[in-house]
Amino acid sequence: MLLRALASIRNGSIDSNCLMLVAVIGSVALKDYWEAASIVFLFTIAQWLEARASHKATAVMSSLMNIVPQKAVLAENGEEVAADTVKVNTIIAVKAGEIIPIDGVVVEGKCEVDEKTLTGESFPVAKQIDSNVLAGTINLNGYVSVRTTALAEDCVVARMAKLVEEAQNNKSKTQRFIDKCAKVYTPIVILSGCLALVPIILRLHNQTHWFHLALVVLGGEYLETLSKIKIMAFDKTGTITRGEFVVTDFHSVSDDVTLNTLIYWVSSIESKSSHPMAAALIDYARTLSIEPKPEKVEEFDNFPGEGIHGKIDGKDVYVGNKRIALRAGCATAPSIEGEGKSIGYIFLGSAPAGIFSLSDSCRSGVKEAINELKSMNIKTAMLTGDSHEAAILAQNQVKS
Repeated sequence: MLLRALASIRNGSIDSNCLMLVAVIGSVALKDYWEAASIVFLFTIAQWLEARASHKATAVMSSLMNIVPQKAVLAENGEEVAADTVKVNTIIAVKAGEIIPIDGVVVEGKCEVDEKTLTGESFPVAKQIDSNVLAGTINLNGYVSVRTTALAEDCVVARMAKLVEEAQNNKSKTQRFIDKCAKVYTPIVILSGCLALVPIILRLHNQTHWFHLALVVLGGEYLETLSKIKIMAFDKTGTITRGEFVVTDFHSVSDDVTLNTLIYWVSSIESKSSHPMAAALIDYARTLSIEPKPEKVEEFDNFPGEGIHGKIDGKDVYVGNKRIALRAGCATAPSIEGEGKSIGYIFLGSAPAGIFSLSDSCRSGVKEAINELKSMNIKTAMLTGDSHEAAILAQNQVKS
């Protein structure tokens, strides 16, 4: 704070560092060490949070840019070329497990894409012919041919990086206006510290009280601003919620197999899948001390946009969404209510065997934090790009 204040004065201006420095020196002079420490802590932590937010945004965008492949595969001949040399309307091939290198539209095949790197939402998005795909997202399963709709340098990820950089380097009109006002306002506030001279000139008693009042004029504005907060907004995914799916319900609908056996079969087959749902099911099994055995699985198949199949202990097991029912040879899947949740179905051959649900659970401590804010008469709001049902589910978790 001292170094920043000196630098400000050397440059011919007086900023908030100067205000805080005078307030701290005054508090120490009055032997009010607790107040001096509070001023230093609050001001420093505010600057640290601002710097950390800026650094984190830069780091995230840098890591995202590093994720995007520098190579692309031409669909017509399988040749690997530099992504920045690929022109618009070129057909490229993207295999299962690969990261999409350039924005485009699917012209052949279907798959599920993990868009968490861009949207923050955990659950994969099904892609088929005419679906838009974005650079930096992951093809989880299936082979697709993509017609590029942008150059590598103009893809969504690159534009996001440019926007973040511009936002950090350029101040908004409001910020520029505030800076202009601060050049006038800050010196005036420091002059208002001359209140401390009043008791000396008038030879009043209790001069310490007047000195303290002068310091409050210098440093009280920011604390007063905090006290005026009426509403706080939070992002849903990754802030209110964990940003990862967990199994919230798993039950059998067949009398021919025990629940633990069904969980063992499903988790073993899911161990061969890279789908985010698979990780949640495997973790769920292990919490019940059931260890998946992928080596026991035979004839593993992946059906993009539907689910998976595997043979274990002589049983044909199908796991997926409602569309997996037709793949298993069953006309309809069991009905279940689960607004805001992702529902999964299990079939043994063509017979329904189980149902499970997954959702993005709230972080520990969120409910308590929201309730504490409400006790201070501060309203809260949740911002999300997820579905309305998922937002309501998160809201109910916080309220329950």
